[in-house]
Amino acid sequence: MEKFMPNPDAFDIGIRVGTFNLRNFAMPNFQFYDNHDVYTVAEYEAKRDWTADQIDRMNADVIVFQEVFHVQALEEAVRASRTMRHAKIIARDAVRMSSKNTLVPQVAIVTRLPLAQEPIWVCQYSEKVSITPPGYNEPITQITRAVPHVTVTLPNDTKLHVLGLHLKSKRPDYLASEDESNPDDLALATYRSLMRRGADAIAIRHYLNGLLQRNHEPCIVAGDFNDHAYAVSTQLIAGTGRFGKSFYDFQLFDAMRIQTKNDPQRYVAYTYIHDGSLEVLDHVFVSEEFHSESRHQIALVRDVYSLNDHLHTRQPQTSDHGQTVAQFLFKRGHSA
Repeated sequence: MEKFMPNPDAFDIGIRVGTFNLRNFAMPNFQFYDNHDVYTVAEYEAKRDWTADQIDRMNADVIVFQEVFHVQALEEAVRASRTMRHAKIIARDAVRMSSKNTLVPQVAIVTRLPLAQEPIWVCQYSEKVSITPPGYNEPITQITRAVPHVTVTLPNDTKLHVLGLHLKSKRPDYLASEDESNPDDLALATYRSLMRRGADAIAIRHYLNGLLQRNHEPCIVAGDFNDHAYAVSTQLIAGTGRFGKSFYDFQLFDAMRIQTKNDPQRYVAYTYIHDGSLEVLDHVFVSEEFHSESRHQIALVRDVYSLNDHLHTRQPQTSDHGQTVAQFLFKRGHSA
């Protein structure tokens, strides 16, 4: 009897990677923002339980979370889920931004795939970046929200890099002396915010350059980019601007665009609703190892979708973002 041998070139090892903006995930009776009421115990428990249910709906192997004020809150939601209750949690509590004396919620990564090495927190700008927004007394030196970088091992022993992002919002960056009703101050505060977003994007791109170039271990960058896929800040992180296969080595590609083959008729997902407009702010970007035109391809983008029904009900315990989930298929015989 002929013995069946699996095809090493078959794309049949499936994983899912998702991104989930939790919206102000904090423990009860904690004042995370001056203009926001604290959660009662009942409100917190409702949010925790909804989050656990949504984690199960995603059923992802790796999830990037945003807006974590307390690691304990994330731990309780993850442990309350069915699909990730035994997963590894890489997270940290909110940190205080000294120049503003405000708390900044953090990004976290939760994985049920085994870690290949200790996680890295990308926090500092490189020495190449020196940007001082108008009104600041000194250059900014740190990424607004630190970027967790984990390396996990797939069932075929391939090492997969996953970085989690939450890029600064477009909200104007006012100084204490400025008047929010003054249009001149508004313009300057908006410009200041733009500078910080751009500086963060450059710092992340510098880190990716060192990770991606001449390295054929696949990489996924997922999170809340706070802008669409073709925004300048997003494209800075993706490394676009030079075209041709010779530049694939350090570029990232929008998994949704790969999956829909750039057909606008098929690009119908959304993760945020602003003034009635449907937008995609929560993205999954991938390295050339997922691209069909790369000679180093070892994986396929099978599907990318959003869980967004809750955006239309606006319940207090839900997130104001949809969750993006990308499904990938890896070659069985490849081991990076």
